[in-house]
Amino acid sequence: MVKKPEISIIMNCHNGEKFLVEAINSVLNQTYKNWELIFWNNSSSDQSEKIFKSFKDKRLRYFYTSKKVSLYVSRNAAIKKTKGNFVAFLDVDDTWLPNKLKLQLEKFKDKKVGLVYGKFLKYNKDSLFRKKQFITKQNLPEGYITKNLLKSYPVGLLTIMIRKKFIQKEKEIFKVKYNYLGDLDFVLRFSLKYKFAAVQECIGIYRQHNNQMQKKNFKTKSIQFSKWYNEIRSKEIFGPVEDLKLLTEWERFHSSLTLVKEKRNWKVLFKIFMYPNNLNKLKLLIIFFFPDFVSRRIVGET
Repeated sequence: MVKKPEISIIMNCHNGEKFLVEAINSVLNQTYKNWELIFWNNSSSDQSEKIFKSFKDKRLRYFYTSKKVSLYVSRNAAIKKTKGNFVAFLDVDDTWLPNKLKLQLEKFKDKKVGLVYGKFLKYNKDSLFRKKQFITKQNLPEGYITKNLLKSYPVGLLTIMIRKKFIQKEKEIFKVKYNYLGDLDFVLRFSLKYKFAAVQECIGIYRQHNNQMQKKNFKTKSIQFSKWYNEIRSKEIFGPVEDLKLLTEWERFHSSLTLVKEKRNWKVLFKIFMYPNNLNKLKLLIIFFFPDFVSRRIVGET
């Protein structure tokens, strides 16, 4: 009799051949072994299928869609195929450290915990100044932490693990209309209901590169973020606007970033000078005055 997996890992893929071997190996090298990997090939045209099928392990399960759909449509569909009691996520360009699953599973001994996350390292080989950067040096908040997350958001999708029974009745786990921020929306909404726990050490590596979906489609992301922000603000989903200072700044920055990337003229420069004096203002000035290939190396992810 085949043993039921305790953890289901979801790996969505669309033309992810470049880093795929590293991602899969980081799952195979986990010290905790009772898992399954749901590989969701979203109509890739590269060698992703061939690479995945070169790994011979019965815990690896392959699914294919002949027509490309949005990322969160794929994630929702993949979740429905899971057999485990817990669900984790790993994108094809990221990797896990070997104890990731083991350390997180221990946190679920508290039956009230619905989500466990952890620290991770951002890695950008093209950055001039900080190729490697921890998401935070502070202890990650635990418990019912919505207000904490609205002040500082250190949650990476590659680190989250969810208790599946808490999402089984949801028709739409990730809201597909937010194709560029579905995990942010999910985590914040989930935090309103369930207790969070955290692993206070690095458990994964998030790779930043220029081929990432959100970087290539920055304008669409900005428009979508503004719509999402206006919705949560008007409905006070996460509280009054005074509690949304971090999200307010994100919305302002991404709107300004789109304006700068589309138009570099005196009117836009004036808007930058009127921007509040903070690190994002400096980033916008660098992006305005320097070519894209230079500014990306200076300011990193935008």
